[in-house]
Amino acid sequence: MQDFIAVLDFGSQYAHLISKRIRHIGAYTKIFSPSSSEATLAEAKGIVLSGGPASVNSSNVPKFNSKLLELDKPILGLCYGHQLIAQSFGGSISNTGKGEFGKTILEQKSYSPLWENISFPNQVWMSHQDSATKCPKEFDVTAETENGILAAMKHRQRPIFTLQFHPEVTDTTHGKIMLKNFVNACGVSSTWSMGTFIDVTIHRLSNEV
Repeated sequence: MQDFIAVLDFGSQYAHLISKRIRHIGAYTKIFSPSSSEATLAEAKGIVLSGGPASVNSSNVPKFNSKLLELDKPILGLCYGHQLIAQSFGGSISNTGKGEFGKTILEQKSYSPLWENISFPNQVWMSHQDSATKCPKEFDVTAETENGILAAMKHRQRPIFTLQFHPEVTDTTHGKIMLKNFVNACGVSSTWSMGTFIDVTIHRLSNEV
């Protein structure tokens, strides 16, 4: 079976862009509903929680299977996914009236595997109104923006990482490297391409026929 990274779609165009960017790095991706069962994602090498238009504090949010966060595999939460993970582990999400939209500067606060081969400060792309205002006890803050917004976290024991910004867009200058570092954390070799995928699929279908 082809190794893959699962991307959970929380209802925005970002899920498909995240999937595309990771494939360009050379890792195969599949998009799933955030309500998928643990069994459905059991073979995934890693899980990405995408951005989305909802607020985690709203009563009308995409249905999410929180047990997916208990799976023993690397997890990356982006934007809405960042806030959802923070809230799920006991952090706080609030509308402080200081949302960020567009380019901003990221400052490193502590080490993260996602920061390998990245220099600080650097530019990232933000699109959020709510913000994480309390880091969960099991996590460390790994970056903040120049406005003092909690912009990145990592779990102290498990390979769970979160980013408030969007590494998949070109306005985040080191976004591709961050995604590559996550792919490396998943143990997926960067050898997938559409060409090899077609060859493997043709061979598999030929054998089935």
